[in-house]
Amino acid sequence: MDEAGSLEAIYQQYKDDGFILITMLTETNEGLPPEQDDLAFWADEFGQTFPVLSDGDLAFSRFIEREGYSLPSHTLLGLGAEVLIAHGEPTEEDIEAALP
Repeated sequence: MDEAGSLEAIYQQYKDDGFILITMLTETNEGLPPEQDDLAFWADEFGQTFPVLSDGDLAFSRFIEREGYSLPSHTLLGLGAEVLIAHGEPTEEDIEAALP
Protein backbone atom coordinates (compact mmCIF):
# COMPACT_ATOMS: atom_id res chain seq x y z
CA MET A 1 0.00 0.00 0.00
CA ASP A 2 2.88 2.35 0.79
CA GLU A 3 4.14 2.43 -2.78
CA ALA A 4 0.84 2.20 -4.64
CA GLY A 5 0.67 5.95 -5.28
CA SER A 6 4.21 6.20 -6.61
CA LEU A 7 3.50 3.43 -9.12
CA GLU A 8 0.95 5.64 -10.86
CA ALA A 9 3.58 8.35 -11.33
CA ILE A 10 5.99 5.83 -12.90
CA TYR A 11 3.23 4.54 -15.18
CA GLN A 12 2.28 8.05 -16.31
CA GLN A 13 5.92 8.88 -17.02
CA TYR A 14 6.52 5.89 -19.34
CA LYS A 15 3.14 4.71 -20.65
CA ASP A 16 3.42 6.57 -23.96
CA ASP A 17 6.76 4.80 -24.57
CA GLY A 18 5.16 1.35 -24.46
CA PHE A 19 5.64 0.69 -20.72
CA ILE A 20 2.98 -1.46 -19.11
CA LEU A 21 2.58 -1.64 -15.36
CA ILE A 22 0.35 -4.17 -13.61
CA THR A 23 -0.51 -4.50 -9.94
CA MET A 24 -1.27 -8.07 -8.94
CA LEU A 25 -3.04 -8.58 -5.63
CA THR A 26 -2.57 -12.00 -4.10
CA GLU A 27 -5.08 -11.71 -1.26
CA THR A 28 -7.47 -9.43 0.54
CA ASN A 29 -7.03 -8.23 4.13
CA GLU A 30 -9.06 -11.29 5.07
CA GLY A 31 -6.61 -13.63 3.31
CA LEU A 32 -9.00 -14.48 0.46
CA PRO A 33 -8.29 -14.29 -3.28
CA PRO A 34 -9.29 -10.82 -4.52
CA GLU A 35 -12.53 -10.49 -6.45
CA GLN A 36 -13.44 -7.81 -9.00
CA ASP A 37 -14.88 -5.50 -6.34
CA ASP A 38 -11.62 -5.72 -4.35
CA LEU A 39 -9.58 -4.87 -7.45
CA ALA A 40 -11.79 -1.90 -8.33
CA PHE A 41 -11.59 -0.63 -4.76
CA TRP A 42 -7.78 -0.87 -4.77
CA ALA A 43 -7.47 0.99 -8.09
CA ASP A 44 -9.87 3.70 -6.91
CA GLU A 45 -8.34 4.01 -3.44
CA PHE A 46 -4.82 4.48 -4.80
CA GLY A 47 -5.66 6.27 -8.05
CA GLN A 48 -4.24 3.57 -10.29
CA THR A 49 -5.23 3.86 -13.94
CA PHE A 50 -3.29 0.77 -15.04
CA PRO A 51 -4.58 -2.81 -14.64
CA VAL A 52 -5.06 -4.23 -11.15
CA LEU A 53 -5.38 -8.01 -11.37
CA SER A 54 -6.12 -10.87 -9.00
CA ASP A 55 -3.36 -13.44 -8.57
CA GLY A 56 -4.79 -15.61 -5.83
CA ASP A 57 -2.99 -18.63 -7.35
CA LEU A 58 0.41 -16.85 -7.16
CA ALA A 59 1.08 -17.27 -10.88
CA PHE A 60 3.65 -14.46 -10.63
CA SER A 61 5.88 -16.77 -8.61
CA ARG A 62 7.18 -18.39 -11.81
CA PHE A 63 9.19 -15.19 -12.35
CA ILE A 64 10.95 -15.15 -8.98
CA GLU A 65 13.19 -17.37 -6.94
CA ARG A 66 11.59 -18.66 -3.76
CA GLU A 67 14.60 -17.90 -1.58
CA GLY A 68 14.37 -14.40 -0.14
CA TYR A 69 10.85 -13.90 -1.49
CA SER A 70 8.61 -11.31 0.14
CA LEU A 71 5.81 -8.95 -0.80
CA PRO A 72 5.63 -6.43 -2.25
CA SER A 73 7.73 -7.73 -5.09
CA HIS A 74 8.81 -5.96 -8.28
CA THR A 75 9.62 -7.81 -11.46
CA LEU A 76 10.73 -6.06 -14.64
CA LEU A 77 10.03 -7.95 -17.84
CA GLY A 78 11.45 -7.02 -21.20
CA LEU A 79 10.27 -7.90 -24.68
CA GLY A 80 9.05 -11.49 -24.97
CA ALA A 81 8.49 -11.57 -21.19
CA GLU A 82 12.24 -11.92 -20.58
CA VAL A 83 12.89 -11.50 -16.86
CA LEU A 84 15.27 -8.56 -16.56
CA ILE A 85 14.94 -7.98 -12.82
CA ALA A 86 13.31 -10.50 -10.53
CA HIS A 87 12.33 -9.30 -7.09
CA GLY A 88 14.24 -6.05 -7.13
CA GLU A 89 13.86 -2.31 -7.40
CA PRO A 90 14.02 -1.29 -11.07
CA THR A 91 15.53 2.16 -11.57
CA GLU A 92 14.47 4.67 -14.22
CA GLU A 93 17.50 3.56 -16.22
CA ASP A 94 16.37 -0.09 -16.00
CA ILE A 95 12.87 0.83 -17.18
CA GLU A 96 14.15 2.98 -20.04
CA ALA A 97 16.51 0.20 -21.20
CA ALA A 98 13.59 -2.28 -21.24
CA LEU A 99 11.27 -0.12 -23.34
CA PRO A 100 10.44 -1.37 -26.84
